[in-house]
Formats: sequence, structure tokens, C-alpha cells
Amino acid sequence: MIARRLSARTLRGEAARYERPSTEREAAILNAATQIFGAKGYRDARTADIAASAGVTERTLFRYFPSKDQLYRRVMFPAVLAAIMPRELTETGKLFAADAESFADWHRRVLKLRIGAARAAAPQFRLVLATLMSDDALRRRVIKIWKENLWQHAVDTVRRYQKRGQLRSDLPPEAMARAIISLNLGYIIARALLAPDAAWDDDAEVEATVELMLRGGGSV
Repeated sequence: MIARRLSARTLRGEAARYERPSTEREAAILNAATQIFGAKGYRDARTADIAASAGVTERTLFRYFPSKDQLYRRVMFPAVLAAIMPRELTETGKLFAADAESFADWHRRVLKLRIGAARAAAPQFRLVLATLMSDDALRRRVIKIWKENLWQHAVDTVRRYQKRGQLRSDLPPEAMARAIISLNLGYIIARALLAPDAAWDDDAEVEATVELMLRGGGSV
């Protein structure tokens, strides 16, 4: 139901509406819905609990959102956009086309941007991860959108730095791109979602991640 309506265009449209609620009550409902859907999932989240958390009646909630499905769509689509298609990564002039940079500089910048985005939108990231674990149709649709909008850019970036001799050329660029994404995602999830209050040193962790990607984990 939700997955069939998912596209890059609808994600951006719903994200704009999410970021500009019409009233303080609507903003409170959206914030509560993001938290509760993320914690309980669509099926177990109750509109009565969302309304109570937002400090409004359930009747007021339904004036803004006539159905639970419409409320879920309003919070889910922006969450997907924040997680898989951040503006900083889709604007190729800012990152993917930065030919003057070294791979280390590129990787450093991408990772720092993603850490910042995940920290700023932690409830949305949590909502996306929880939903993708349980909704096969949505997961397939999200993967399709991600491949159409970001995957080839990532592969092209790896290929560019392979040609410069800054990355190994004996490995397929697709495998290198997957390794970079997996390495970054592991740190982002731990940093922003699993242990956000730990004593992280982001600069040191980013440098270690970049070094690990470039030189591996073996002894020199």
C-alpha cells in the first residue's frame, strides 16, 4: 500500500510538507508519530497513543490526518528520503563530481555528512530501519529508488579514483562501492542509533574508517 506510492518525486513532496507543518499541533502530531511508529511499527502503533503523546485528542489528530495510513505516509516518506536520498549526496556537483579531491577527502566528507544527517534525524532513521526489517514490499521499492538515484554515482566515483591509482583496480568498482557503503553504514548506525550518548570522537573515528578503507586491517 505504502510501497506502491513510493517514488523519488513523492518522497521529496512529502518531505517538504513534513518540514513545514501548518500548525504547532500538526508539528507535535508528526513528531509523536515518528517516535511511536519507529518504536512500535505501523501495525502496533495506536493513533490514541500518538495523540496522547502529542498532547491532543484523537479527534484532533484525525482532523489533520483522516486515517492512520495517511499519517504514516506523512512521516515515513520523509524518513526514507533522509535515509537513502539525502540532498548532499544527490547533488552531484557537491560530492560525486569533485574531481579535484583525493579519495580520502571524498570519503571523509561523505561520512561526516551522513553522520550529521543521521544524528539530526535519528527518529526518522530509526523508523526507516524498523520498517525495512518487516516490510518486504517497501524494502524492495526503497532499494529500487536508491539504485536509480545513487548507486551508479557511487560506482562511478570508485571507478574515477581507481583510474587515478588511489583505489585498488584489481577489484570490481561495484564491490568497492558496496564495501564503502557497508563500512560507513555500520559506524553511522552505531553512532546515531545504537549508542548516541557514548563518548564518540567523530573526527578520530572518521579518520580510522577512511584509513581502514584505504589500507585494510592487516599489519604493515
